[in-house]
Amino acid sequence: MNRYCNQVLALVWKDLAIEIKTKELFSSMFIFAALVILIFIFSADLSVVNAYDVGPGILWVAFVFSGAIGLNRSFMLEKENGCLQGLMLTPADRTAIYFGKLISNLVFLTVMETFILPLFMIFFNVDLLPRLGPLALVIFIGTLGICALGTLLSSLASNLKAREIMLPILLYPLLVPVVIGSVRMTSLLLAGKPLSSMINWLGLIACFDIIYIGVSIMTIDHILEE
Repeated sequence: MNRYCNQVLALVWKDLAIEIKTKELFSSMFIFAALVILIFIFSADLSVVNAYDVGPGILWVAFVFSGAIGLNRSFMLEKENGCLQGLMLTPADRTAIYFGKLISNLVFLTVMETFILPLFMIFFNVDLLPRLGPLALVIFIGTLGICALGTLLSSLASNLKAREIMLPILLYPLLVPVVIGSVRMTSLLLAGKPLSSMINWLGLIACFDIIYIGVSIMTIDHILEE
């Protein structure tokens, strides 16, 4: 077990070290998410439209679309530099590679979301601080679902010629239940509803998170061997 955890942590540390040096993924995800919010804020008249009604959807559109950029580069960098072949030759469990990439993607996307939330509060004039705890939980489980499925599909798309196009095509339809639940819970939280009234939505997203991770564990060996 310790050896397995060390393998996962080694992969996470490698990805974090590369990102700290290049800042390639974070900068691209943050700029894209900020642009999405800016485009929507200038296209909606907040004197007519309630920011609490349209804000949750816009926020999650920014998260999902910018997250796809980072996920697309997850295995692509390994493939381009020949590192994936080196990882396959190491005596490491294939699921360790998956979980290492999953945790790295989760960290990158969470950091980006942390910087986007203050921009969302400023542009939409929405106060999230009283609901920050429950909102953080909703964002985490939604982001976990995005990263769990996106990491698996990124490993699959990295073997395809049109990998930049295929990942969004595969990812977005399968993420519909997680996105719908996340948007709905975010909307209810902004409306002042307690988190205890959203147990069904929480259970739905948690179930899909478990399904995504379970399917990934069962299929990652075959995908990486291709």
